[in-house]
Amino acid sequence: MSVKRSLFVGAAALTMAATSANAGTQINLIGIDNIASQQAQTGFKIAAAYWESQLTNNATVNLNVAFNALPTGVIGSTGSTRADISVANWKNLLNASKSTSAIDSSIVLPTLTSGGITALTTGLNAQGRMDTSVTGILNGTQTASQVLWNNTAAIKAVLNNNAASGLVDGSMTFSSTFAFDFDPTDGITAGTFDFIGVAIHEMGHALGFVSGVDLFDVYSRPNGPGRNSLPVGYTFNNTSVFSALDMFRYGAPGLLDLRVGNNPYFSIDGGVTNLFDNHFATGRYNGDGDQASHWKDAEGANVCGPQLGILDPTFCFGQMGEVTGLDLAAYDAIGWNLKSNALTYGTVSTASIFDALRFTAVPEPSTWGMMILGFGFIGGTMRRRKASLRVTYA
Repeated sequence: MSVKRSLFVGAAALTMAATSANAGTQINLIGIDNIASQQAQTGFKIAAAYWESQLTNNATVNLNVAFNALPTGVIGSTGSTRADISVANWKNLLNASKSTSAIDSSIVLPTLTSGGITALTTGLNAQGRMDTSVTGILNGTQTASQVLWNNTAAIKAVLNNNAASGLVDGSMTFSSTFAFDFDPTDGITAGTFDFIGVAIHEMGHALGFVSGVDLFDVYSRPNGPGRNSLPVGYTFNNTSVFSALDMFRYGAPGLLDLRVGNNPYFSIDGGVTNLFDNHFATGRYNGDGDQASHWKDAEGANVCGPQLGILDPTFCFGQMGEVTGLDLAAYDAIGWNLKSNALTYGTVSTASIFDALRFTAVPEPSTWGMMILGFGFIGGTMRRRKASLRVTYA
């Protein structure tokens, strides 16, 4: 996940009406043939094939992938392309492209106030600059409340007509210095990471699992720029900040909670129901210690245990990744249509995903097992928190 803008793309080409065409989602891995490791190539392809097996929108998602040495302690980096799209336009496109799924049938979208959203926010003082002591109400006079800064992949999803198929939606660079287990069917070996699980996680960010709360958080970090230390002439009032996922980030019924910290949860019915008893992470610097673009770490700091989903903020050595119905519900809500029913999906391990897709998605490589390889992300770097235990998505 990236909290800085990797590339600004104008919204003009991304605002045409949705269509009913539905040829399925295709994920192109640009540069995959340049990766020398056959295991890494296959791992990436299986992760992409998993998302393709779940998403039905007529959208082509393009992701650059590379496999190189990265700085010490960095498993890798992933950045996603973002573009502005008005809240009103996003809502119209979302409604036009909905499926008949249980999630889409239950969605209650935020109420617009003078073209914007009404929500609790942390960080907008009278000058529109970051201040964690301020709790304000976003209204229709502010760009931050009128325009989403959304992943281009998620915008393609609601367009549902492949109009912007050539746009590159993200870039992933994976380290060549970390140990990974490429075959989860016999468990994840101690001291290694589940390559398939981490790849599915990172592609999930590029598909739209991000939060603008991270931008508020990074500008108020104690050892960083500090409060109000934004570039001259730059305010949060006059720029797009929030994502489509933030439109389902609630603090109470009827009230979006876009504050750093607190205890927000994912809801598809206007905050009435906390789906699957979930919560979001609340901020690396002023929240619970994890980026807001993740589920809450269910077990707390430095403890390995069950995850709310594959978009958990941490991954332990020897831990197998699991995709849950909660994960899929989030994508269904932000505009992706699913082949599975998120409410009955349950929990699916990467071992099951690997077993189902290794022969159909890509040819099986001649040699499996572990290699000293690596993984990580641009603006969303995964670093060691406790070397013998796990890493966290920074």
